[in-house]
Parts: sequence; structure tokens; C-alpha cells
Amino acid sequence: MQVALHFGAPYTDENRLQLCLGSNREALAEIGTIIPRPSSYRKTMRPVLTRFKDGTGDDALRAEYLREVIGDQQADRVVLSNDTFLGIPRASVGNDQFFPGPFNRIDALQRLFDGAEIELFYGLCNPATFIQGLLVNHPGEDIETLIGHSDPMQLRWSEFLGRIHAEFPHLQITAWCNEDTPLIWDEVIREIAGVDPMFQLEGTHDFLKELMSAEGFERFTEFLAQRPGMSEIQKRRVIAAFLEKFAAEEMLEEEVDYPGWTDMHVDTLTELYDEDVFAIQSLPYVKFISP
Repeated sequence: MQVALHFGAPYTDENRLQLCLGSNREALAEIGTIIPRPSSYRKTMRPVLTRFKDGTGDDALRAEYLREVIGDQQADRVVLSNDTFLGIPRASVGNDQFFPGPFNRIDALQRLFDGAEIELFYGLCNPATFIQGLLVNHPGEDIETLIGHSDPMQLRWSEFLGRIHAEFPHLQITAWCNEDTPLIWDEVIREIAGVDPMFQLEGTHDFLKELMSAEGFERFTEFLAQRPGMSEIQKRRVIAAFLEKFAAEEMLEEEVDYPGWTDMHVDTLTELYDEDVFAIQSLPYVKFISP
């Protein structure tokens, strides 16, 4: 059995992936890809992982949990999505690192899904907007405490992915930039679901509905319907063109309000992020989805 774990970054996906895959639950189940409802695993996973982490998990607990998640369905692939797989977002930055410390939960997940082929999926984002997400979701808290007194300029996703690979070299890692998601959403969904470009999926363009005006999205869907043979590269060019014309600027750009920072700080961190992404694209143990 394959297990696809989508685990972040926090404040980026906002359950869009789960909603899109959920709308294709029945069609995917027919080919053995199971999309469990979040209520079947998110709240109950933490105590189960704790049992496997402290060594008290056993085959009986594993079988019971899988029955809760999968039921009596025949599962070749199971897709789970939760941005707290690695811990709560509030503890996601410290020691100038993303998710510092050992990845105990990944180890526990391996024990829980013993014998399964586990794949990790992670959407990266600009550290500036990541920290902004922490500020917005923890109003009134001291930012220095939230980020463990780290230097934001030292945060690197490549270092984070490198530590995962060092601890779990056999795990497959797929990554992409959240900023590119509108252009690559269809491919991201297919990679996580484990289906090829010919498999019919519903709702893969719903994300664009959030970004475009109603008129723009209607014209976009009509444009695609009239050109069923377009390649993925052509579709991405079309999406980019429609976003440029019909998307609200505030939907594509997030303002960063970091205490004491100027635009120069944000621009510098963004440049460092771009350099980091370029380095990640060359990592042999990361499958990177780019526009």
C-alpha cells in the first residue's frame, strides 16, 4: 500500500487539496485510491502516533486505526492531508530552522503505516509570508517568541528538506512553491492522488475561482472547454494570461507587516527564498513541481 502524506506548509493550503480530492472520492476509490474524510483521522491520529512513538503501538492498534480511516475499502493508495503532521504551527520555527529538532512524528507515521510506501508532499512558501501567517494566526503574541528568537534571514527550506532526507533517506519527497500553485494545481493534485493526466478529475480549477472575477473564471472555463486538446504547458500559459487580466492584485500578493521591517527586508528575504528554491530544484532526493 502507498500512503501519500500532504503535510504543509501551514497557512498555505487551507484545506483546498482535501476539498478537491474529496469531490473525487468515489471515482478515485474505484481505482484503489482512498481519500478518507478528515474527521476519520485528524483528531484521532495524535494519540495513536504517541503510542507508536513511545513504543506501545502494536498490530492491533494499527489494524483498528486503519479500519477507522479506510473502512472495508480495498486500498492501494491512501491520501492524508494535515499541516500539523510535524507538530503545531506555533512551534514550526526555532534555532533558525523550520521545524527544528528530530522528526519524531515522521518516525511514528512510519511505524503506524508499517510496510507501506510513504510519500511526503510539501508546499513551500516565502519565509516572509510564513511568518506573516504566524502573526495573523496568533494575534497579540510576541513575534520573537513565536519564531524562537530566530533570524528570519537564516531560514532555508532546503535545510529543512535535507534534514528529513538525512533521517529518512528512503522516503519520497515532492515539493513545490505555494506561490506557483494557481499554475500547477492540477499537477499537484494528480501527483498526490497518484493518477496520470488522462484520469478525469473534477474541480481542479476551483482554486482559480477564488482568484479571478466571476466573469474571468467563466470565460476561462469556456476557453478550456473549446480547446480540449491543450497540453499542460499550454494550459499554464492560459491560466497565467487569465490571472494577469482577471485576478484581483490583493489575491495574488500578500502584504507582509513584520514589526520593524521595511520593504527592503521583505525584498531581501524574498531573494534568499528564490535562491533557496533554485537550490532545492537540483536536490536529487526531491521531486520538484514547477510551472
